[in-house]
Amino acid sequence: MVRIQRNFLWGWGAEGRKIAWASWKKVCVPHEFGGLGIVELKLFNLALLGKWIWRLGSDKGGIWKEILVSKYGGWRSLRKDGKSNKCSLWWKNLKKVWASKEWGSSFEEGVKWKVGDGKDISFWEDRWLGFGALRLFSISSTKTARVAEMGVWSEGVWVWHLA
Repeated sequence: MVRIQRNFLWGWGAEGRKIAWASWKKVCVPHEFGGLGIVELKLFNLALLGKWIWRLGSDKGGIWKEILVSKYGGWRSLRKDGKSNKCSLWWKNLKKVWASKEWGSSFEEGVKWKVGDGKDISFWEDRWLGFGALRLFSISSTKTARVAEMGVWSEGVWVWHLA
């Protein structure tokens, strides 16, 4: 696809290859910053896959989500290491994006949680505190607990029920 973009811009045909008067990096700069605004496909694809990861974690329903949860275990399984030949190419790409440092850090490190009612957030495995997952998991008797199950509101104050 990038070759098609470049050939359209700089030409390729009976006369042979033409001169590239600007670097590809400068050509991909948005119009408002002096470039031609040509989309850099690698970054565009990365952003679209990132959006699918976001939707997988935030959407409440949808047949596409039910299929992915039943087949792969949902977005939490993206963080699991290991390659599987049974995964679709699309799921493998989501796993690559999850671990990619193209974001400046991994995708998960860049996500901030809004706890809300706490029913969808794993108390031990998700990075809901802002600094990482809790490390007391190995001694906990409630390994699958959600944030909502680990405490209650009492007179406007959150009271933890850690076990």
